[in-house]
Amino acid sequence: MRIDIIDTIAGFEAVRENWDQVFLEDPDAQHFLSWIWLKNYLSRRRRWFILALRERDPEAPYVAFFPLRLITHLNEKTGLFYDEIIMAGNFAADYTGFIVRPDYEHHAIAGFASFLKHQNWTDLKLEYFSGPAGRREKMIEALQGPDVMFRDSSPKNSENIDNTICPIVPLPASFDDYLEQRMSSQTRQKLRRFLRKVEGDDVYRITMATAETVDRDLDILFNLWRIKWSARKGTERTERLIITTREMLMDNFNCGNLEVPVFWHGDQPLGALANIVDRQKKAILFYITGRDENWKTPSPGLILHGYCIRRAIEHGFKTYDFLRGNEPYKYMFGAEERRISCTLFRTRNGQNLHGVLNPRSIRFVYEQALDMYRNGARSKAEIAFNQVLQSAPGHTGAEFGLANLLFDRGKLTEALAAYKVLVEQAPDPTPIQMRLGDTQLALHQYDQAAETFRRVGEIGPHLIQAHYKRGIALAASKRLAEAEAVFAAIQDVHSDDPTALDYAAKAGVALERLRSIAEPAAGKTDVVPETIARWNRGRQLSERRRPRLH
Repeated sequence: MRIDIIDTIAGFEAVRENWDQVFLEDPDAQHFLSWIWLKNYLSRRRRWFILALRERDPEAPYVAFFPLRLITHLNEKTGLFYDEIIMAGNFAADYTGFIVRPDYEHHAIAGFASFLKHQNWTDLKLEYFSGPAGRREKMIEALQGPDVMFRDSSPKNSENIDNTICPIVPLPASFDDYLEQRMSSQTRQKLRRFLRKVEGDDVYRITMATAETVDRDLDILFNLWRIKWSARKGTERTERLIITTREMLMDNFNCGNLEVPVFWHGDQPLGALANIVDRQKKAILFYITGRDENWKTPSPGLILHGYCIRRAIEHGFKTYDFLRGNEPYKYMFGAEERRISCTLFRTRNGQNLHGVLNPRSIRFVYEQALDMYRNGARSKAEIAFNQVLQSAPGHTGAEFGLANLLFDRGKLTEALAAYKVLVEQAPDPTPIQMRLGDTQLALHQYDQAAETFRRVGEIGPHLIQAHYKRGIALAASKRLAEAEAVFAAIQDVHSDDPTALDYAAKAGVALERLRSIAEPAAGKTDVVPETIARWNRGRQLSERRRPRLH
């Protein structure tokens, strides 16, 4: 067996037919592992990857898929970044895991576990992991070892709801059979009475969202949901959840896989559901609801779920899934329990396996190091740059960052040596050449600085900053005629770039100073040394500014 990595949307699209076949063959597969749901969700995410298992024959189809995602955190105590592998659908999917053809279950567990043990991570979270009985235990057996420990990580909440229990209602052939087989006599009578009332009274109605009404209907749902949950979850978190949930639901709606029934009394909405439709597995997945908490009877929740269950049966669906959470009301609909699990695997030393960053996080950590540097957190930036280099030896950006830190700390000779090496290695040496020239200026190596900036100007004639600094270096080395020519040429350059305009203005001032040297004031014989000293003072001040990283 071999594992391939799929980490682009194009690659994911290429395996759709194969994915759908495995999904249909896997009796434990569910909608949050379907190709269509993941396609929409992953399109909005970064650093996801899918393990695809197949026989070694290059023409063999894939027999299992395991969608995952990488997240990177900063350990504030050590200053080091560490990696966490999570399920790809986390934060939106009620169920996660992998899909596999039944006869390859053992191969999938062994292959996926072996791959993960060779990756660099501190935490591996199998949260809301679904599958047949025994899959979790086999994954634990395959993943644990001398470097890795595990524990149950099932979440706790103040309502004492167990989110690893998922009530699900198997649907019979008819609604009458459902009422007789699944509901208590009292609830059955109440639901029948309420449905007759709703369908026989013009003041009540149930509408289903259409393309024209879906925005209104989701507004109704989330407004009602917000009223109930905002105080408990906090305003900021509530609004963030609404934004991300609505985005996911609209992706489903646009694919034809979402139903939003709204229960009305006249023009007053009393409640709404959002049900995801899994046509491949013939399942309705109840995802979220909002109801008017002040309205007592007829019960919006009972009516909407009863209506949707009847509709599902009429359309040939096999299950009505209440998803995560064993809230008591779900059991009045005759639900059975399905178990999922949450397991945290963690390295015993609290650092990434193999001591380096995951290759997929190197760019992220480098970008974080740049942000730290720009924000003045230079000690933190140094740790991060070194961590990048440890994980990716020869990383030019990290070496450039460390060289700039040497410059900032006044270690100019060391910075100069570092820049000279980097200039020969970098695909685009221009930013490094600029810093090399700055360092040569700071070390009073004016002729060398002038030559460095001349080379930059040849490569990028539009880089006014390089021309200006070349002029400064020439003036500082008393090559005044050359400096005057450089400053004069800058005046002929036209640009809308504010930085270029700033340096052009500085060049104009320098040009005036140079020309004043040619006509010194009466009795003034030290104009040249004084002017150079002023340039040097200005340059020294400017070199204290934080260098720009690219």
